[in-house]
Amino acid sequence: MFSIKCFFCKGKLSGGLTTHVVNTSNGVIIVKNVPCEKCEQCGETVYTGSIVKQLEVIVKQLANSMAEIVVVNFTEKVA
Repeated sequence: MFSIKCFFCKGKLSGGLTTHVVNTSNGVIIVKNVPCEKCEQCGETVYTGSIVKQLEVIVKQLANSMAEIVVVNFTEKVA
């Protein structure tokens, strides 16, 4: 069975949730509960291509019409 390893430390990756923070020219966007693969050894997070695309859409939607800090829940923005 193929096992995905961490790019940095070669530790084991397992599914989890993380918080993604983006600094924009207008402020900060915080996306909570983002699905990811997280290294059990060093804590590095990895997103799938579809999650990256969804994060890009969320950030693009919020970047120009936001307050200084915006906090959103990933599952509520994607659903």
